[in-house]
Amino acid sequence: MTRYEILRNILAGIIDEAPAKFSKLYEKDPNKVEQYNNSLSRAFLHLFLKVRFDLLDFEEREYFVTDGGNDGGIDGYYIDREHKLIYLFQSKFRANENNFHDKEITMKEMLAMDIQRILDGEKQDENGIDYRGKIYQLQRDINEIDDVPRYTYKVVIFANLKGVSDSELK
Repeated sequence: MTRYEILRNILAGIIDEAPAKFSKLYEKDPNKVEQYNNSLSRAFLHLFLKVRFDLLDFEEREYFVTDGGNDGGIDGYYIDREHKLIYLFQSKFRANENNFHDKEITMKEMLAMDIQRILDGEKQDENGIDYRGKIYQLQRDINEIDDVPRYTYKVVIFANLKGVSDSELK
């Protein structure tokens, strides 16, 4: 069994954890390929939240997943109040092993992250399209932090990124 197959099995286990009320977001039938791959992508974010931040409860993790249409390129977030860090996630889960290892995220995909607009409290993207409710939730959560200027933002990219300098990335 390859590492990619092991990862898919772990993600399938996370999908199986999804309560029935999330059945539209977490397709459990691998024969429904597109929906199942979307579920794997969301579960990939769950895995990171579970391992990095010790969030064991599915619904607690789901709270921080923003992935979907009109997400401003932010697929998830986490606010670490103890260390005063706000993490913003961009994930490109690849549906097959070769793409997972070899396919890179493009600069266009990177630039699709509307981080500054969202952090500035904008409710719409530059085309006037409303952000999804989960992005409004992110904005509310940040606005509720009393000492937010003391927080540091960290962007976490779950994708292959090669040949991009630090200055381009910033």
